[in-house]
Amino acid sequence: MSANRAAACALLLAVAAGCGQAGPEGSTHISQAIYDGYPSGPEDDGVVKVASVDANNVTNNCTGALVAPNVLLTARHCVSNIAPGMFTCTDAGEITPESKGGRFGALIDPANIKVYVGAQFTEPLAAVGAKVFATQTPSICRNDLATVVLDREITGVPIVPIRLDRGNQRGERIRAVGFGETENSTRGVRYAKDDLAINQVGTSQFLADGDPIPPRTFLVLGAALCVGDSGGPALTKDGAVTGVYSQLGGACNSLTARQYFTQVAPFTDEVLTPAFELAGYEPIAEGAGLNEGSAGAAGTSSSEDAGAPPIAAAGSDNGSGGSDLGTVTRPPSPGKGGCRCATTATPRASWFDRFAVALALGTAVGAASRRRRRRSERTS
Repeated sequence: MSANRAAACALLLAVAAGCGQAGPEGSTHISQAIYDGYPSGPEDDGVVKVASVDANNVTNNCTGALVAPNVLLTARHCVSNIAPGMFTCTDAGEITPESKGGRFGALIDPANIKVYVGAQFTEPLAAVGAKVFATQTPSICRNDLATVVLDREITGVPIVPIRLDRGNQRGERIRAVGFGETENSTRGVRYAKDDLAINQVGTSQFLADGDPIPPRTFLVLGAALCVGDSGGPALTKDGAVTGVYSQLGGACNSLTARQYFTQVAPFTDEVLTPAFELAGYEPIAEGAGLNEGSAGAAGTSSSEDAGAPPIAAAGSDNGSGGSDLGTVTRPPSPGKGGCRCATTATPRASWFDRFAVALALGTAVGAASRRRRRRSERTS
């Protein structure tokens, strides 16, 4: 395989385009869907429709997964401004110098990121973005991952667990869910497809000798996803999100289409942890039972830009980071969702709760000590 991929893609502003690897999904309404799949039921209501409006007033239609009642996991290119035009990527995930498009700009203003719950084309607004955390990556060619802390908690929908402690294996089977275009040219309706095989896996801290694809990615071959499925989850047999759909190489209906997913586990510290800390929840680890306590964030980020703080945008589209995580006001939840299931994400204890517990324990210990002292005085 050549160092520079021959396939390239233009970010078009008027018509939807199927893109070669590392082509993003570009159009006035950026969108793509599950090919040869089946309608997704209420058990998938944790997979949501995401619409964002960039600095050029272009609406990007994507997919995302609710990994806490107020935390959305999606692709970075779904919540970023991105330079339009032709571009190519190397197998190492580098954008070529002659590329005019494909480079990330500032993150989109969180207020312009909207989430809709439900499987149908028309659904009421469920939440709006309040804060975005994204990888420090220069282009769509690698590390295409972001989280969005929402302005409210979404209740009545299943929360999607996350694979936190390991990467992916060649031959592993996944299930894809998204709102993209189908073989019938419908789009904006949620579909799913089972038993997709991972063909190649890139290098990461979990795999030293990866395949010749960008690091921290995995590849599925064949007709599966299309424009609009971007940001949608690749789910393990346990229903945990292990990857986020990033790019399409070739035509959506091609048997040789190359479907690229960004792995989630390598970015736990960089993207997941700050979002969960701000949201006040712990992620649900893959394999955790519905009544078990959720796992704490684990792992380390291994992006080329590791060591730098994650980019965070709050209330503006300048994409600037900073240590101030801001505050998230949560109006009453709209209560949208088709699943009669309780949220299993575990709220993080506040400092007041921890102080109250410590005070109660201290009081109990002190009282016991005084009782022992009085008994000793009576017997002496």
